[in-house]
Amino acid sequence: METNLKEINSYTRQLDITIAWELIQDEYEKEFSRARSSFSMKGFRKGKVPEQIVKKNLGPSIEAHFAEDSINSYYRQALDELKLAPINQASIDNLEFREGLALSFSARFEVNPEIMLPKYQKKFKIKAVRYMAGSEDIEQALTQYQEQHASIKTIESGAETGHFIRGDFNVLDDSGLPIVGSKMENQYIRLGFGLFKEDTEKVFIGAKEGDEVTVAIPNKENIVKYHVKINRVEEQILPDIDDELAKTINENTNTLSELKNVIKDELQASLDNDHKELVRKEIIDYFVQNTKVEAPESMVSLYLEQIKDDLEKRNQPFDEKQMKENYQSHSEWNIKWYLIKDQIIENEALDISDEELDGKIQDTISKNQKNETQIKSFYKQSKNKQQLFSKMLIDKLFARLSEFAKVKVVEESTNELRKKQAA
Repeated sequence: METNLKEINSYTRQLDITIAWELIQDEYEKEFSRARSSFSMKGFRKGKVPEQIVKKNLGPSIEAHFAEDSINSYYRQALDELKLAPINQASIDNLEFREGLALSFSARFEVNPEIMLPKYQKKFKIKAVRYMAGSEDIEQALTQYQEQHASIKTIESGAETGHFIRGDFNVLDDSGLPIVGSKMENQYIRLGFGLFKEDTEKVFIGAKEGDEVTVAIPNKENIVKYHVKINRVEEQILPDIDDELAKTINENTNTLSELKNVIKDELQASLDNDHKELVRKEIIDYFVQNTKVEAPESMVSLYLEQIKDDLEKRNQPFDEKQMKENYQSHSEWNIKWYLIKDQIIENEALDISDEELDGKIQDTISKNQKNETQIKSFYKQSKNKQQLFSKMLIDKLFARLSEFAKVKVVEESTNELRKKQAA
């Protein structure tokens, strides 16, 4: 067998394979004999038709069938000899075979591309924002606690701004009649907030239990009219934000000042987790931007198919062509990082031992002793244990890369974060 390997690009290979007639003659003659034994023609007994007549009638189909059956075995043999590991199914071209002549074909396939990592062990620089919790964040948290511990008072004198209304909403058609099947029962709204401000709020002002009103609510495309039957009008009675509320919220605090400190610590811990994730993102960006690697087309196509499947499962309408255009660069980016991280893990000889894995599971159990049976049962499933292994390996990868990263931390107030989110 003769082989000739061509490098089309960093991840595509074309393997030209030629098998001399002498190497396949015996197998072909067996194939021909099997076909002849089942061939019948008027004037001859089954299997006794002369060889030349069989060749005239079946020769091309026998040759085609033999060639197709032989391709896979010789292709696999060539891959083994050349120590090649395709990442997709090969496409076969230039297939040629005639009895008495060599069998030849070309197989085009993709392999993992060559990866040229940056010299990251000599330190690399990244920048990441760390948001700092401030007084406004604490006040917002206290307001949420205040609302959670509020009492509700039924209002009989008529609704005002800030009151809550519980009602049944029916969509109306152009003639003003309720649309069958559109009723939404016991919807909860607050006057002066969200969609129920200004003109939309006015129709509810003064309304009482049992009243019926018609309201027009704008959406992205048009204005929808609703008939609303008011079931109840309520007022939220907020407790004072003081030491007593602090004790109710957290039994380990005695004063409002202590509670504020606890809230600030919790908020900052959450923000610091966000900062940690941002550092990871910056590390990923550094490697994808500074590594010489191409994303194989087959891997990108598979990634796009997974996105498509996810959108379909969520019943989210989309144009497939537009979706692929929108997600093309995103898919290439993620495939590059997938290849890069595997290369770094190999270079750094990172792994998770059985002892580390079992230790992590035991640590989870020690923190949730009431759920010990469920946790053990969960991790007896190989899929769940493999997911934990993968997560721990990624954590170890970023821990190692963090040793080489010079991170410039830029501290900003959460007010800046809110501005960015509002923009």
